[in-house]
Amino acid sequence: MERKPRIAVVISTFIPNVGGAETQTLAQCQRLIEAGHRVRVFTFHHKHHWLPYEIIQGVPTKRIAGRLLSRRQNLPRRVQQFLYLLAIIQLTWTIWRERNNFDVLQVIQCSSLALPLAFVCWLAHKPMTIVLISAGADKATKTGEAIRLLSGTLDPTMPWLEVNNTFWIDGDLYGLQAAGPLVVNITRTLLKKIGAVMIVLSTRMYRYMKINDFEIPGTRLIPNGVDVERFYPVPLTPEDVYTRKAKTVVCVSKARYEKGLDVLIHAWHIVQQSVPDARLIIVGNGPVFEQLQKMAQLLGIYESIEFAGLQSDVPAQLHRGVIDVLPSRWEGMPNALLEAMACGLACVATCVSGSEDLIQSGENGLLVPTNDYEAMAQALLTLLNDPALVERYGAAARATIEEHYTLDHVLHMYTDVYQDLLSWPTDRDPGATALATSPGSHI
Repeated sequence: MERKPRIAVVISTFIPNVGGAETQTLAQCQRLIEAGHRVRVFTFHHKHHWLPYEIIQGVPTKRIAGRLLSRRQNLPRRVQQFLYLLAIIQLTWTIWRERNNFDVLQVIQCSSLALPLAFVCWLAHKPMTIVLISAGADKATKTGEAIRLLSGTLDPTMPWLEVNNTFWIDGDLYGLQAAGPLVVNITRTLLKKIGAVMIVLSTRMYRYMKINDFEIPGTRLIPNGVDVERFYPVPLTPEDVYTRKAKTVVCVSKARYEKGLDVLIHAWHIVQQSVPDARLIIVGNGPVFEQLQKMAQLLGIYESIEFAGLQSDVPAQLHRGVIDVLPSRWEGMPNALLEAMACGLACVATCVSGSEDLIQSGENGLLVPTNDYEAMAQALLTLLNDPALVERYGAAARATIEEHYTLDHVLHMYTDVYQDLLSWPTDRDPGATALATSPGSHI
């Protein structure tokens, strides 16, 4: 019987922080454990009231460097950066001490952790995977840049449009690149030497690695997956066609600048002029939540939007409508879109990483350019005025998920990588043993 490898997963933030990477990592760890793998998560201890060790929904989780990180919020930035560096050293030392308790080290995000953890794997003769989670936006956004929500027809000088930002990261490699070319070159060389497998979530991420001269032999394209038993379609009855549900658009998203909800609200202003009985439900919360509400009020469309806030039962929220929209400025591989498509909703999304792989525009949904609220409005109107098209796109979306993006399918791809890594000799030559560098055949 084939031995199932023990997996140590390192991720800088984890549950109870809720984001795409955290949610996907939790789901994958749960499935690996159910399949008989021993899995443990190592993460930073960001909040003092969190426990240093906890089993989170069946996943053993160890939090590191609480004394360094949990009370640093009000310290000067330079001091925060120094404490974070010490935390990286402590986490690296922890993984070194645990080296006999795992067979594969999986690192979520190609961040500043990549170099020290690759060094540990080199010394310990352990295989390593790194999951790239973001290729950033088309235009880099850095610290100190003035960020403002889209004004559209509103006065662009209004001060409340400004987004409070202290630090913006443009793609996974930003942290490494900020440390200088020497760190980038050493990291790339060491990853190649140990035969590390880079896992990208989308074709855009694959291009991002090549453009930034960080292509590693053996790179695999493995998208995120979705639990199709939890997220499933609810058949649209004939009565639904004539009820509010048929005119309801759902958006599940954090209220953050990069999610583009301000663009959606301007698009909704146009939609309301043509379909005044249409209703938009925004599920989620975040730093620009109140600004979005103010925008809706000034545009005179507040009554047509339900700002639902955080909701624990996401499938139930998706089942309230038949159309989904994701207006992101950038993504990695959006779980929100995966979940909506799994629920059989007809989806409108922007041309960002992941979304452009999931949706073939005109076949199983519609894609529009980022920041283009007029194009988004027209796409939504196309669906709101054509129930048959909504039904066709929804069925095609579910079929796409079932064929390529179920959580079980994705986990099978990961376990194949683990087995391949463990079958290599200890002193493996990545040039001779590299895995296929081309993206998955279904992309």
